[in-house]
Parts: sequence; structure tokens; C-alpha cells
Amino acid sequence: MDLSKYIFWLILKSISLYLLFISVSFASNIKNSATVFMYHKFGVSKYPSTSVTLDQFESHINEFIKGKYNILPLEFIIDTILNDGELPENTIGISIDDADKSFFEVGWPIFKKNNIPVTLFVTTGTIAKNNKNYLNWDQIRKLKKEGVDIGAHSHTHAHMPDISIEEAKKELELSNQIFLKEIGQIPSLFAFPYGETSSELMELVKNFKFKVAFGQHSGIINETSNMYYLPRFSLNVRYGEIDRVIFAAASKGLGVYDFIPSNPSILDNPPYIGFSLLDEKLSNSLNCFIFDMKGQVEREIYKFNERIEIRLSRELSKGRSRINCTAKDSKGNWRWFGHQFYN
Repeated sequence: MDLSKYIFWLILKSISLYLLFISVSFASNIKNSATVFMYHKFGVSKYPSTSVTLDQFESHINEFIKGKYNILPLEFIIDTILNDGELPENTIGISIDDADKSFFEVGWPIFKKNNIPVTLFVTTGTIAKNNKNYLNWDQIRKLKKEGVDIGAHSHTHAHMPDISIEEAKKELELSNQIFLKEIGQIPSLFAFPYGETSSELMELVKNFKFKVAFGQHSGIINETSNMYYLPRFSLNVRYGEIDRVIFAAASKGLGVYDFIPSNPSILDNPPYIGFSLLDEKLSNSLNCFIFDMKGQVEREIYKFNERIEIRLSRELSKGRSRINCTAKDSKGNWRWFGHQFYN
């Protein structure tokens, strides 16, 4: 090989190695992070598990409007991630489930005053003129006209893994028909009632052409998230204190992929839990906690570079169970992954 060809070969080799380095660097970094908060009721003291106090709500709003957050419409956040765009730092989305009257009377006027975009997930079967607890269609149309985005939340708010897939299909069909009749369109976002789902249900929602679906488990959304089981931080009397809101809003995605079991509905109990991390260095500070109706579940964590395996000491109890994994990155950011199981 003559000198000019050898130099040319060296240049090509250097370029290829540089491109490889760049691709590996990007592959191990999490490009996007978004924290989505979920409300149900506002100032309804009778239901503390689904309502925030007015003092808590005021503290949330005061924090959100400080200027350090980018509060964006939920669908814009989703479209940015799906289209490989880039979200700004400290991106937040706000969602409301069930269309309780307190949102119309208390929550929305304050969100609207502060120019905070909101998505309302509506259970179509509860929307009636004389229902004293929930909105009617005139009110929902008014909210939509004022800028509230409407999402789907089933028809009867059933525990969907407990009904047949045919019944679930009828739920979605009926809900879509009602939306089309009442607001002239079918929502593009879906939220599972109680955050409960299964592999079959996620596939069903996907086949109904919903862009994504949300659960009710804590965690940060990033590009490796399961787009048909996205996390949201539920805010209520117990979990609505401002310190938790600030911590969640500042957290970043953990970059979990190849999570097993892929089915949130438990088939093998205790489940064998495993996943990989985009940034394997995060495994050095990783900690995971599993909780069910009986409390915390003892576990052993095994780390194999980017692959994490978790083995539980006992079966998970009936109902909902959750795993939360956190790690601190080299910049001091907390990274958070959450997942819910249903037994």
C-alpha cells in the first residue's frame, strides 16, 4: 500500500472510530425525561386517597409557576418522544382522571389562570346530566373549548384485567362512539382505570390506535419507557406534600429497557424481575424497593454490568404491587423507574 492510500485508510479508520464513539455515547445517555402528575379530586375531604387538599394544591401551583419547569401539554410531550425530538429540561405534564366536578369548579380555574395545560381522562359511563359527582357533556365541551385536552379512560372504570378481552373491546368501542358523538373526535391518549393492565390489554389499546396509554405508578418517562404503560405520580392527601412534588419534578428517567416480566398481570408468583440500563454506571448506585398490600417485600439484587436481576423472598399478595428503582447519576440527578404489577 502506497503512502497516500495508507494515510487515506487511517483517516477513514479514525472517522469510523469517532462515529462509533459518538453512537455509543448517545446510546448510553437518556435523551428525554418527563414527569407526569395525576390528580383526581380537589379539596374533597371525604376521599383523601384520591383528593388533594386545597392547601396542597396551592403549594403545587406556587411551585409550578416559579419558572424552573417547562409545563407542556401531555400530547406534545408524547409526540416529541415518539418522533425522536428533544424535550426541554424539567418537563412536566399534568393529567386529571375521572372528570370529578371539583376539577371543573376548583382545579381548572386555577390551572387556567396560571396557563397550565391539562389533559382530562374521561370515563364516559359516569358522564350524565344529573350525576352530582361528575361532569356532564356540556361542561366537558366547555373545558375542551377553553383548552383542556380530553383523554379516554374506559366506559365503566372496570378493573380491566378482571374482565374478558371481548368485554374490554366493547368498553373501548362504546367509549369511542360516545366521544365521537359528544365532542366530535376520539381521544388519542388512554389511561387504564386503577393503572391495572395486562399484555393483552396493552395490545388491544394499541390496536385501537391510541398513541400511548398511562398507568398510575410512580416513575419518570423517557425514550425507553413502555409507551403503553407510562408512569404518572399520583397526588393525594398522603402523597401530595410539596417535598415529594419537587423531588419528582426534578428527577430524570432511569433508562430501563428489556424489562421482564413484560406482562403487568402476574402469571408466575413471585415474579422473576430483570432489566437492563442504558447507562450501566447507574447500577453502582441503584436501589430497588418492592411493595404490595402486606408492605415491603424483601429482595436480593444481582448486577451484571447493565443487566439487573431481582429475586423476591415471597409471593406478591393479591391486588396491586409496585417496584420503584432509583439511582443517582454523575451530575447528582436522581433517576427513577417505576412499574406496577397486578395479581
